[in-house]
Amino acid sequence: GSAIPVLGARTRYEQNRDHDQRRGSARARGYDRTWEKARAHHLAEHPLCFYCAHGVFASARVTAATLIDHVEPHRGDRDLFWLRTNWASCCTDCHAGPKQAVEAKGPEAVAAWIATLPPRPA
Repeated sequence: GSAIPVLGARTRYEQNRDHDQRRGSARARGYDRTWEKARAHHLAEHPLCFYCAHGVFASARVTAATLIDHVEPHRGDRDLFWLRTNWASCCTDCHAGPKQAVEAKGPEAVAAWIATLPPRPA
């Protein structure tokens, strides 16, 4: 069945909009021209999704990477943001689905999950 809306409850859209406003723009979070250059260089060197290639979320497959995932979420920590061993070439499907589910479980779950990963190229 479908959920019955609760009067006064915020919609998912409203919750997401408020979250995005609190965390600031992509540029404010460090995703600027310098990041774009580093991202392009990393993707040129590591063009396949790390998570797909190693079967992290599903059976191993070959998938083109379209973005760089910060394996351990940087949460504004500039050193962690630029730590290349914390980067993983990633496809949109892995980043938008299973990776977000891991992060939603909290920092302890993320740390435990990271411990199971194969080493990432720098």
